[in-house]
Amino acid sequence: MRAFVTGISGFVGGHLTEHLLESGDQVAGISASGRFPTELAHLAGSARIEPFDLADADPEAFADLIRRKRPEAVYHLAAQSNPRASVDDPRGTWALNLGGALNLLTAVKDAGLDPTPRIVLVGSGVSYGEPPPEHIPVSESCPLRPNNPYSASKAAADLLGIQMRLSDGLDVTVVRPFNHAGPRQSPRYVLATLAEQVAQVEAGRREAVEVGNLDVVRDYTDVRDVVRGYRLLAERGASGEIYNLGAGRGLKLTDALETFRSLASRPIEVRVDPARFRKVDLPLLVADASRLRAAVGWEPLIPIERTLADMLADARARVAATG
Repeated sequence: MRAFVTGISGFVGGHLTEHLLESGDQVAGISASGRFPTELAHLAGSARIEPFDLADADPEAFADLIRRKRPEAVYHLAAQSNPRASVDDPRGTWALNLGGALNLLTAVKDAGLDPTPRIVLVGSGVSYGEPPPEHIPVSESCPLRPNNPYSASKAAADLLGIQMRLSDGLDVTVVRPFNHAGPRQSPRYVLATLAEQVAQVEAGRREAVEVGNLDVVRDYTDVRDVVRGYRLLAERGASGEIYNLGAGRGLKLTDALETFRSLASRPIEVRVDPARFRKVDLPLLVADASRLRAAVGWEPLIPIERTLADMLADARARVAATG
């Protein structure tokens, strides 16, 4: 299968590209930098990547790029994906998350490929906001109540994808992944920053792990299971349908930290840092992914214990590499 990935050089994009190549696909994609970072240098010889500003794309050039690549599947990952950062820069977040989706969908439409490629439009489970108890676990019928620019812009992009499926005949499938994590994730995200801080304490680089609110419960899926779900949707998902993607089990952040501490090579002190608390936080968010399971047979294969262990090993390697 010929695949085209936006955000190909990012955390999820790198794992997706690895999975697509392992599955025998031909992979091309775009990123703002136009190159793979050091940790993804092994992909440079196998996947083609081009620099592209998705939020400010030239329409004709973008359509021509899609026409030249002739993808059979398009995976739209590029986004400003950090809720905290979206509060600091709402305009930039909307420009990329909604404007970028519009630019991509329009380019695929204008490319005029026959057959039209399947577009896997990646939304977010946080677009459901803080669901009432009767909607836990969260199915696709739960009302959208986003509470920050990130989740609102992703919800809007979902609606845009469905609109262009109905009005323009694009082959769009929307997937709403819940929290995911794994090796190479940026320490801007909570599990990754916990892993990095534990590795730094082990290395004598800091005295303690600093934390915010660890009482929240999230549905974490290993990123390697997540990208496997994306490819299954490209192959067998229904056009115009929306699918939640999540393991369906809650992980309390306190328990995640205790797992990291149990894996550490020395005792880990923990300190509460008020600056790490979010203004708006969701106490409980767990997915009902039964629609996805029924449609494509997806199941999470990697237990959260392995995810956390792999993240700590990755953090240790990065800490060691920085001297």
